[in-house]
Amino acid sequence: MNKPRELSAYEKKQLFKYGLAEADLLTRGELPVEYLTGFVNFKDLEIKVNKNVLIPRVETEELVDLLSDFVSNNLLGKKISYLEIGTGSGAISLAFFDFLENNQYLKLENFVVTDISKLALNLAKENFHILFEGSHLKKIDFLESDLLSNPEIFISRKFNLIVANLPYIPSFNVKKLDLSVRDYEPILALDGGKTGFELIDKMLSQVVEHNLLTNDGKIFLEVYENHTSKFIEDNFPSINDFFSIKEISDQFNNQRFLVLQKR
Repeated sequence: MNKPRELSAYEKKQLFKYGLAEADLLTRGELPVEYLTGFVNFKDLEIKVNKNVLIPRVETEELVDLLSDFVSNNLLGKKISYLEIGTGSGAISLAFFDFLENNQYLKLENFVVTDISKLALNLAKENFHILFEGSHLKKIDFLESDLLSNPEIFISRKFNLIVANLPYIPSFNVKKLDLSVRDYEPILALDGGKTGFELIDKMLSQVVEHNLLTNDGKIFLEVYENHTSKFIEDNFPSINDFFSIKEISDQFNNQRFLVLQKR
């Protein structure tokens, strides 16, 4: 017999916030509360989500902080050329764009967000139009693309900021995820292949092939906890031919991020 679901304080707060009763969630199996309310709070922004996109995690907020710190320390007065690959709901790009607006860094050469899913890309576009107004939105390109497999749309563009939170769960671990994740969130956004690094490796190869990163630019990645420099050296050694790699742990002291720069 399955144990009855017990709601967390966070879930109860979210239900109350959006005028829903606890019973509305308790009758939905292990459905994440964000899919019921239709919103998630990410870096103090209320972002629309649905079953076509992954629910942004609190750890991913730290990825936005890494981007913001890089801009503050390296790109002051310079034009920003930004690319996010696999944007989902748009959470990372939305939060980073909000940082740029609030800190008067909005000097954009390019601001490009991509996703393989048209439904996800449409949601990201909707979120941008809900949260931001004005002519700045005209500088944002929403491109449907399987990673960077459409090189013609990137012709003559180079980026000093590339970010990706691609699927990174090893295929054999997907079935071990919590039911609330495995049974409700899109597998397309979770399954990263045999080691969880296959899509990331493919994307990095495309960055090199199309010469998309500027000499002073950086690539910021959220990755699986065992995706370390040693893991890359053992399994995807050609990456080291092109990039130096820095590991960064999250607030829970788990290996979570990689920052890559041209050698």
